[in-house]
Amino acid sequence: MQTQYRKSDIVDLENLRNTYENTEHDILNSYSPFNITGLQHYNPVYSCFFELNETNVGRTTLKHKYAIHDLDTVSDTETGELVPKPVFIKFSPLLDPIKYMIGKYNASDNAIRTLPALPSADSVSVCHDKLADRNNASYIDCFFSYLSSQLLHRHGLVNAVDFYGSYLGIQEKYKMNISDDIEYLCTSRYFNENVGKLFKISEEIPSNGNYGDGSRGNKPRINIQGSLKSHNISLIDLDIIEIDDQTGGSETSKMENQVESVIEDTPKPAEEIIYEKSGSRSSTESSDSSNNSSLNYSTDDSDSEDEVDEDADNDEDEVDEENDDAESDEEGYGHSEEEESEDEDRLFSYMDNFPVQMICLEKCEGTIDELFEKGELSKREGAAALMQIIMTLIAYQRAFSFTHNDLHTNNIMFVSTEAEYLYYRYNKKTYQVPTYGRIFKIIDFGRSIYRFGGKTFCSDSFAPGGDAATQYNCEPYMNEEKARLEPNPSFDLCRLGCSIYDFLIEDESEDEMDTFQKTIYRWCCDDNRKNILYKRDGEERYPNFKLYKMIARNVHNHSPQVQLDYPFFSQFALSAKELKKVGKTAAAIDIDGIPSYM
Repeated sequence: MQTQYRKSDIVDLENLRNTYENTEHDILNSYSPFNITGLQHYNPVYSCFFELNETNVGRTTLKHKYAIHDLDTVSDTETGELVPKPVFIKFSPLLDPIKYMIGKYNASDNAIRTLPALPSADSVSVCHDKLADRNNASYIDCFFSYLSSQLLHRHGLVNAVDFYGSYLGIQEKYKMNISDDIEYLCTSRYFNENVGKLFKISEEIPSNGNYGDGSRGNKPRINIQGSLKSHNISLIDLDIIEIDDQTGGSETSKMENQVESVIEDTPKPAEEIIYEKSGSRSSTESSDSSNNSSLNYSTDDSDSEDEVDEDADNDEDEVDEENDDAESDEEGYGHSEEEESEDEDRLFSYMDNFPVQMICLEKCEGTIDELFEKGELSKREGAAALMQIIMTLIAYQRAFSFTHNDLHTNNIMFVSTEAEYLYYRYNKKTYQVPTYGRIFKIIDFGRSIYRFGGKTFCSDSFAPGGDAATQYNCEPYMNEEKARLEPNPSFDLCRLGCSIYDFLIEDESEDEMDTFQKTIYRWCCDDNRKNILYKRDGEERYPNFKLYKMIARNVHNHSPQVQLDYPFFSQFALSAKELKKVGKTAAAIDIDGIPSYM
């Protein structure tokens, strides 16, 4: 598979505005997502594959099956035919918004708002280094979305999200959900001094879903009131509208009312919503939040990252998946709908004139996290859903030596299907996997590492100072003074298991577990069969980002290929007799036929 290009005009933003429905909250915050200037095709990844010059760079873009026309329609890039397909637009930031809000960038420097241009021997790039880096997490996310869609159209991998194009631009207001980051942000003097100046804060409810701010996951609410008290933040520090002394106090009053509404609507500490069963753990941190700055962000600490936790208990938590209990296959797992019935309150930051990448994708219907929250996955449905994810990872690893590096329940989405089964052919076996009406798809590749066309693409999240620095130690960010640590093909299922764990497991007694629970428990065990998520007393074994580092170092038995040896997944393999009976109706996704594109 060669990366091909096509000539294309820039998408008509007016078409997008006309098919976008502004919410009350958009209007309140003067937010219009398609107020974007300087829109362009080019990003630095293109220079790796195309011979570009000043004449052709403006219309050259990746060649893919469909291209966005508006939020409800795509066009066939071969025939020009318009095809009804709902589109999700992800506004992916080209700078780290958290670092921007705590002053790690010079906000007055035009370089942070200058888009990358074609390298020239006669000129020096005037854009910020991060925007010019082909390993920028946004470019990594976008390019793998494109590669994944190629597996969809070339090899029939229906578990891949379709890709409809991408553009860079300067967004008038970039919107980010900071519900999980507000406590961290409030510790920054720069943040407190610039709220209402460089960015504004406002509470919102979930929007209409046609666009996104970087992650499509639902997040737990936080206790903003407690955060304000603990950091002595005043109402003025958290203003929503910049105060104008000429307003005679009316604007100040309006601002205070809005902030008071934010505080009053947030839960008290005892009401804090977490992704855990009541009383199951002593920790109150959600383990599946992708954006929480304290959970999965690397810090500059000097802890001994290569050491195993010496004071951890020495229990060996091996489980036997052969022996299932009598629990019904039809029982759903997770929280009931009654437990999580009300909409989550969200807190958003609006950053002015921010560089973004518009990534246009197939619109999905929901996350597997939502299914767990509502208790809609039985053991059989859970096995089938995880089997789809396993086969997707096998295909990605086979084609691109891929690791996602942040695979959790909010990074797995689904679309509806009328197909009763999906068929996969792998290692000369055919697997028949019931869909139960859903096809599951992995999203959000901003921390991914993969290879294509003789080149390695590694998110700058792993660069020194990046939010995942020290998880691995390899090129292009190799620290020669430390031991090499390559991307770990077992990382993704362990990380996914950690995000599912609290939905399924309350009692860690092996005798009380069914095979679904045992599978997730096994995924959360390190090479010594020790629970990597919790100690025996319920405390987190490795808090925050250290969990990521220890999974990378101490978990090597959960690669997707190995899962097919376990009965929970081998049950989907067809015998020769069964395969003959199914016959030609089994149009299998031939993973064996996917070559290495590395």
